[in-house]
This record gives sequence, C-alpha cells and structure tokens, in this order.
Amino acid sequence: MLTVENVIPKALFAITGNVHLHEGPSTADLPDASPVNIVQRDQNVFVHFVWSQAGWLGKMLSSSCKWEARVYLEQMGAGEVGNPAPVSISFKRAGSASYNGVVTIPAYSLPEGAYKVIATLMLHGPLGPTPIAAFEDIGVLQVYED
Repeated sequence: MLTVENVIPKALFAITGNVHLHEGPSTADLPDASPVNIVQRDQNVFVHFVWSQAGWLGKMLSSSCKWEARVYLEQMGAGEVGNPAPVSISFKRAGSASYNGVVTIPAYSLPEGAYKVIATLMLHGPLGPTPIAAFEDIGVLQVYED
C-alpha cells in the first residue's frame, strides 16, 4: 500500500494505491511463478503502479500536471545502482480518477545480488514538484544468474 504525504487534507485530495513486481519471461524457460522478487538476470522486472485520486482539488489542478513514477534500487552492501528511467503519466483533471504506470528494469541491468527496492510517486505541476507524493517499500529483490 502506498504511504502518502499528508500535507493536503484527505477531504481535498486523497491518493490510494499500491505497487507490485512482475517478472518477464526467462530465456531458460522457467515458469512465471511466485515469488516475483527472486529473478534471473535474463528476465525483465516490471514495477506496476496502480493508484487513484479523489477530492475536489483534482478538478482545480492544472491539466499540464504529470505524475512521476520512479524506482530506486540499493544493492545490499554495495550502495545505489543505476536506477531505471522514471515514467511520466498525464494527470487527469477530475474529482476522481484511476491511474496505472509501469517502470521496466531491463534484464542484465542489475548484477547478481540482493536489492532494497523503493517505489515513489510524485505529482509535478507546471512550476515543478508539488507536495503531493507517495512511496512504497517493495522489499528485497534477489537477482541471480543460472
């Protein structure tokens, strides 16, 4: 479940949602099976963001706003690694709206090891970032090579 910044009262603008991982097919013909946080280096990892907004403030914000979905990976014992490019999702100017976005972590972009994975979501307005933000601690992703 997304942890949301509570700067704006929920009656005006509320965000709810979650983030989960999905693994792509393996060249070793392994079945796609849980847990999806243990993957081979030949598989893409997809980080799915699914969220919704509610509240009348959504009708007042600029239609040029963009949501930015980003994933941070920290290799255990080695520091941060190259983060996948963020995904930009157009804001829907409405009292309530639903969204989804996917950040792809390409196969072979991560060396073998264990990674702490954090997903963030932030609304950017015409003048830059807004105080409307959320994150989810996805947990540990183990990457191995067969």
